[in-house]
Amino acid sequence: MARYIDIDLEALAALSRDLQTLHSDLSSGSAGARCDGIGSPRLRSAVEAFSDDWAIARGRMLESIAAVGAMAEAAGTTFTQVDGDLARALAPSDAAGAP
Repeated sequence: MARYIDIDLEALAALSRDLQTLHSDLSSGSAGARCDGIGSPRLRSAVEAFSDDWAIARGRMLESIAAVGAMAEAAGTTFTQVDGDLARALAPSDAAGAP
């Protein structure tokens, strides 16, 4: 059984930044396909259906990426705060050894 917790806060922060970049990149891309040049009605219908499905899936991915990014950022903040709190609690106080 492990006796300590080892968390790579830099990796957690990098994950959060990477997810923010991915979210930004995916958000700025085109949401749908242009079907103006497609002559075949059957092909146009298939491309439009794919585009509609992609828009829905893309929206869900964006929501998930944002949620996981926020969790990674919050975890990093919380672990940093807890680490500081524990360090302060374990540090000897000036009053502890005073008569």
